[in-house]
Amino acid sequence: MKLACCVVLYNPDDSVVRNIATYSKDVDVVFAVDNSDAGNEDITNKIMALENVEVISMNGNMGIAAALNKGLNEASKRGFKYLLTMDQDSYFDGGTLPRYIEKAQDVFESDEKIIQVGIHNSGDKEDDPVTNKEDADWLITSGSIMDVEASLEVGGFLEKLFIDEVDREFNYRAAREGYKFRRVLDLTMQHNLGAPIKGKILGRSFEAMGHSKIRKYYIFRNCTYVMQNYPQTRKAYRYFLFTQFVKTILVEDDKWNKIKFMRRGKADARKGKFGKLEI
Repeated sequence: MKLACCVVLYNPDDSVVRNIATYSKDVDVVFAVDNSDAGNEDITNKIMALENVEVISMNGNMGIAAALNKGLNEASKRGFKYLLTMDQDSYFDGGTLPRYIEKAQDVFESDEKIIQVGIHNSGDKEDDPVTNKEDADWLITSGSIMDVEASLEVGGFLEKLFIDEVDREFNYRAAREGYKFRRVLDLTMQHNLGAPIKGKILGRSFEAMGHSKIRKYYIFRNCTYVMQNYPQTRKAYRYFLFTQFVKTILVEDDKWNKIKFMRRGKADARKGKFGKLEI
């Protein structure tokens, strides 16, 4: 399989250089799309020194959807049928990616309506019925291999969302066009989920992600948008937003500012106000 890769950079550090090095040799080219607020010449030079890597600057933070679309369009322009999309904090252990590429090629060849193949990742829980299902309803972008032309035909990623729910919204929209998604379960990509905040209520343990008030805004705004446009998601998303609200109150800091930004996100979605949040 001739394969390009797009990794979205945001204020990267040396760990990102090490992560990209785990897969750059196994693909034909890596487009390191730099979505950083400001450039870091030292890190950029280290990334450019890796095999098969090109750095493309977005000249500021244009949002993850725009950066991913840049990768899709660059892959299409250069004649690649498939594109591997990666987060900067994801990587592959030795030998995993070549085996994954072989399995993904078999999946694409098995059904012309497959638009995206994903991989089991280290953040998936063993008992999660959603992320352990081969016939997927949605896939995270990190570690996914996408059919480039089919992805562009359905409109690519929705740039007005900027960040959060960009991957799932794409999946729900592509599914409306009859496309399908598959997940490879017997291989694992290493994926960093951050450092969640642990709590307990009524004897039951839980984790809160501890996102900033800005991320809370995008999560609540974009989840509200998805619920408005994809009715099948409403029950699950309402529960998700309710639990995020409760966990924020119970264990997170800066809770009142976060609550204010959650409410603002929902209000902006209802007003049709999207794009980058201006404070």
